[in-house]
Amino acid sequence: MTLNVVPPTPERVLIAARQCFSINGFHSTSMKTICKTCNISPGTLYHHFPSKEALIQAIILEDQERAMMHFREPIAGKELVDYLVASCLQVTEEDQAQRALVVEIMAEGMRNAEVAKMLEEKYQAITALLTERLKEARQAGVIGMAVDLSCAARLLLTVTYGAIAGAEALAKGNREIFSTTLKNMFCGLLQIPSPLPAT
Repeated sequence: MTLNVVPPTPERVLIAARQCFSINGFHSTSMKTICKTCNISPGTLYHHFPSKEALIQAIILEDQERAMMHFREPIAGKELVDYLVASCLQVTEEDQAQRALVVEIMAEGMRNAEVAKMLEEKYQAITALLTERLKEARQAGVIGMAVDLSCAARLLLTVTYGAIAGAEALAKGNREIFSTTLKNMFCGLLQIPSPLPAT
């Protein structure tokens, strides 16, 4: 017999919030709508998440952890640039609702100083971890000595989020050419000999 396991309430709320925010945006989504979507009372919702900003922060932290999973372990025995390209392309393959939500959060960060601060803390955490991986690659003689590793890590992150925003256009284009061009760009950034150009 299969038992239907109900997720813990905070998880249910975040699933509902992601769904509502990705469809309607932050400003058009009320806390009442989120309550209705996950079938809980307003009191229960506010017990776990006292504000809409608290919900956004929890979503940002979830996304941060998912992004950092790519770089938790040393990239030993892997082609660094191939791994970076694969990681970048992987996020473009997430479902449309998730990608829409990422773009919505970035847009909200342009308007809301509190959300902007949350995003900056997220970017700093991911950049710091990626910089450690790049340091290891430099010590292995892969990355050029003139490369500013923290700046390179931030640029790699920026390219990834740009790819998320442009995923629909990417899906309609030649993915192989995009992948090779991206690899060439990363090689240039990290001062690594590039592969043959795409044709």
